[in-house]
Amino acid sequence: MSRPTVTASPSRRGRRGRLAVLAAVSAVFGLLAVAGPAHADSVVQMTGPAGPVPVDTGYTYTVDLPNTAPNPVDHAMEAYITLSGAAATFTAWQTSSPAWECRLQGTTAHCWELSSGDMPTSITLTVLPTAAGTVTAQASALSVWTGDQIGTDTTTTQVGNPTPAFPFTGFFQPVNNLPIVNTVNAGRAIPVKFSLGGGQGLDILATGSPSSERTACDGSTTDPIETTTASTSGLTYDAGSGQYTYVWKTDKAWAGTCRTLHLRLSDGTDHTAKFQFK
Repeated sequence: MSRPTVTASPSRRGRRGRLAVLAAVSAVFGLLAVAGPAHADSVVQMTGPAGPVPVDTGYTYTVDLPNTAPNPVDHAMEAYITLSGAAATFTAWQTSSPAWECRLQGTTAHCWELSSGDMPTSITLTVLPTAAGTVTAQASALSVWTGDQIGTDTTTTQVGNPTPAFPFTGFFQPVNNLPIVNTVNAGRAIPVKFSLGGGQGLDILATGSPSSERTACDGSTTDPIETTTASTSGLTYDAGSGQYTYVWKTDKAWAGTCRTLHLRLSDGTDHTAKFQFK
């Protein structure tokens, strides 16, 4: 199995030299013939989340290198952990032994022992997934004596988009849904109406929501917003219609521009509408 090329530091080259001497001495005394090759799961074990995780939410893998095999050849001094499948990267690491450290490079984590021994360790790696799908993580352990791969373990993690908590329906008139662009006089208060399948309380907006950003006026079909009266500002709920209304106060300085309104809910969903201001 191919692995990333890592340039050994002088201290690591020195460590290799000392290990070569130890290996020769062990061979003389027959210590390397204590037992046959260890099972892979006795060399390296990897565990991940028990269930699915949402996109953009960090989770951890644990890589255990017990280094308790009877044959010292089956003790690990290095490990490579790689990610494949759905987009995800390593963001942090921690080891149970101060004799170990790691280097993270995107989808690869390279961990090694700093001393010339074969100290056991448990490595915790934090991963940030940025797309839905299956992330496959593989850990490969390298021999303390030869540098050859002596064990691997693989685990998979399902990553999914957040499940909406609210059954959103909208927007309702006077706001038109995409791809229609709503035309309106800048500075006007616009009632933004939607339904969440009934009353869900008033704590249903994400922090800072709603918000808007300037976007290009791309020549899409436009429709003027009907004249309405919007005297109450902020968010309200009408039990009779089952609709929420947020009165969006626009700015007169937006005249001659286009903007996209983002209505982000506390369940993580984002609902948008586009406006062209006169």
